[in-house]
Amino acid sequence: MSSCHLGEFLCQNPEYPDFDEIAKKELAAPPLVHEIINLSVFCTGLPLEDENILGNLTHQIFLKGLSTKNGIYHLWVDFENCTDHDTHTMKCIYVGKGIAESRINDHVIKKGLKNNGVSIYASFYECSNRISKYLEQLFLDTYKFSLNKYENPGTKELFAVWDEERYAMGTEANAVSALSNIHSVEDILK
Repeated sequence: MSSCHLGEFLCQNPEYPDFDEIAKKELAAPPLVHEIINLSVFCTGLPLEDENILGNLTHQIFLKGLSTKNGIYHLWVDFENCTDHDTHTMKCIYVGKGIAESRINDHVIKKGLKNNGVSIYASFYECSNRISKYLEQLFLDTYKFSLNKYENPGTKELFAVWDEERYAMGTEANAVSALSNIHSVEDILK
């Protein structure tokens, strides 16, 4: 028997017709949800426990690649692991827009994500401010997010599917390693 999720979302060939069809009607060249959340060039786990296996590496170092980038970001938690396909289905708990590094750092503190025992992951899709506003509202209109409290009439769950490498290493492992080898953590965070 397959270990794939037997409910409303499968771990292979994810489709997001509710969002994608609206975006195709309203935008000349819309990005597809799959491109935004499953193929984004930025994706990382966030070490949020005070005492973690990474020593003194904090979530802030993992977000340094976003220091001046504007776009749309998502925060994720584990939903299910498919051993048949070596994929991880992630459930989105928050969608936001803006300069991602500072916004995600702010959410970690204000939304109580630090030291809560839950692994949090972040993905980011770079786009103009105007497009990020549109995309954020379309996500909010289509999907429900447990940490978005306002303007979130959506009713569907948003899931991403990441392969084992993306899930375990993200896209920032080399950048974080290079930063932590060259500088002290304090210097990096300045």
